[in-house]
Amino acid sequence: MRYKLSDCVTIISGGTPKKSQESYWNGNIPWITVKDFNGKYVSTTTDSITLEGLKHSSANLTEDQDILISARGTVGKVLMVGAGYTFNQSIYCLRADRSVLVPDYLFYWLEKNVSLVKQGTHGSVFETITKDTFNHLTIDLPDLKEQYQIAHKLSMFDRKINLNEQINDNLFKLAKIHFDRQLDSENIKFSQISTIQNGYAFKSKEYVDTNELMILRTKNINDNHLFSKNDVVYISKELFDEYKKFSFSAFDTVLVMVGASIGKTGFVTSNMTPSLQNQNMWRFRPKMSNIPGLLIFQYVNYINKHIIGSATGSARSFYRKKLFSEFEVPRINSTNYIYFDTLQREIDHLNTENEILYRIKHSLLNHYF
Repeated sequence: MRYKLSDCVTIISGGTPKKSQESYWNGNIPWITVKDFNGKYVSTTTDSITLEGLKHSSANLTEDQDILISARGTVGKVLMVGAGYTFNQSIYCLRADRSVLVPDYLFYWLEKNVSLVKQGTHGSVFETITKDTFNHLTIDLPDLKEQYQIAHKLSMFDRKINLNEQINDNLFKLAKIHFDRQLDSENIKFSQISTIQNGYAFKSKEYVDTNELMILRTKNINDNHLFSKNDVVYISKELFDEYKKFSFSAFDTVLVMVGASIGKTGFVTSNMTPSLQNQNMWRFRPKMSNIPGLLIFQYVNYINKHIIGSATGSARSFYRKKLFSEFEVPRINSTNYIYFDTLQREIDHLNTENEILYRIKHSLLNHYF
C-alpha cells in the first residue's frame, strides 16, 4: 500500500542551546550534529548538553529506533538512534507509526531513496529539507511481516560492518599502547625513517564519470582514520604515469596539513588503491621497506599531538613540513615491527571486508527498493 511519508511518521525538529551559556553544555545528554553521522548507528557524539540546556532550548529527546535525517547543507544522511539523544536544528527526527511502518524498514528506504529526498529540497545557497518535503514523498509499504524480514536481512550486514569497525578501533588503540611503551627509547629525527610527500591540485575538468583511478581527498578520511569511497572522484587510469609521484600504496599515512580539518590523520588500506593524493594533505611512507606503515602512522600522530597549535598562516592555518621532518621521535627496535605489521594486516582485512559487505548490502537495497 502506498502512503504519504508524512502520514506514517511523526516529524520532530531539533534545537541548539545557547552556546554562551556554559551551564547548558558538557552534560550527560548526547547532542548530535551532521558530523556525527557515520554508518547506521551513532557511536559517539562530539558534544553533549545538560538537562538545563534541554529545558531552555527547542531540542528534543529521541526514543528508541528513531531515525535522524540531515536536513541542511549535507542533505539526506540518515542515522538510527536509541532513546535519550538530542540533535540540532539541521536535523529532523522521524518517529515511525509502528502500526504500519517498521523503523528499520524506514531507515533502509530512506538510505536507498536519498535522491528522491533531495529532489524535494528547497534553498538556493544550501540544500534544505523542510517539513513540507515529507508531504511530497510517498512510500510503498508491504505488510509488517515482510517489512521485518527485509529489514532483518539488511540489518545483518550493518551489524557486521559495525562490529568490524569496532574491532579496527581497538586495533588502532592496541598499536598506540604498544608504541607508547617504547617512548623511553633513544631519539632520532623523523626524517630518518619517513618520507613526506605533498599532494597535487587535480583539476575538476580531468574528472571522469567511470570508476577508474581514484583521487583521495581530505573529505574521504573518516573519523576512524580509514578512507571511504563515498564521494570519491576519478580521473582516467591512462593518466597514472603522469601523476604516479602522487600515488598511494597500502599502509601509507596521510595528514591534513591545512584548513578546517588540519591535523586529521588517515591510514590507507589496500582496497583504496590504486589511487592518487589530492592537495591539502601530506603522504608519509617508510624509508625502509621493513618498517610497517602502521608504525609510521603512530609516529605521525605522536608528532601531531606535540605540535598542535604550531600551525601558521593568516587566512588558513597550515603546518610547515620542517616541523615534522626535524621532530625527534623514539627509535623503535625492529623486534617490535612484527607487532605493528600483524595489526595493520588485520585492519586491512577488516576494512576490505567491509567494502564487500557494503556492495552486497547496496545490491539488496536495489532489489528490495
